[in-house]
Amino acid sequence: MTTVSSKSPIWWDQELDPTGKPIRLDVRSAAREVWNDACTKTRALLGEPCEAAGLMERSVVQISRYLNRRGVAIFSQDTSSLLMCAFCRALRRHVVKLRRIELAPDLSEASERSPTRTCTTEEDCRLDAEKAARQLSARGRQMYELRHAGFEWREVAEKLSTTDAAARAEFSRELKRARLKLAKKSSTKTDSPDQKDCTRQRKCNS
Repeated sequence: MTTVSSKSPIWWDQELDPTGKPIRLDVRSAAREVWNDACTKTRALLGEPCEAAGLMERSVVQISRYLNRRGVAIFSQDTSSLLMCAFCRALRRHVVKLRRIELAPDLSEASERSPTRTCTTEEDCRLDAEKAARQLSARGRQMYELRHAGFEWREVAEKLSTTDAAARAEFSRELKRARLKLAKKSSTKTDSPDQKDCTRQRKCNS
């Protein structure tokens, strides 16, 4: 196990995630192993490793949930590389976000470029995504979870033994089928009451 450098910031090794669910021991152990490398990468991109703690905590929760959803037994695979991929992905996103903020001349312009979304809208979007995900096949669900955990398409393709382009195309087809299924269900629910009323009216008139 890698020894944590005294110069590195300390991250909070929590037993529970924000929802109160236990965080897997293998993921927490992996976080301690890759912590110094994570700080080094953060320092290289941001000049200091201060942001590494928050990024690591979120990555640990993501990977713990992902492995639990896949039903993977604890300490049955190389969790360190999986966690490091998620951390690097989160770090790259954070760097891009900071660069966008720096490009905006002032806060008002930044607000215009990124309109604030209400909590209701964000919740609706999350629920819609979850509904669509439930309509995916087992393989499509796996791709969705990997992408949700922060993996790039190249990394998803490697895990599924396919190419980047093929994985993207397959997932696109999966999403189209999922949307069609949701649309049909929504249409059925909407039309059912009217159809029942029409049937009742016909019976009464006859």
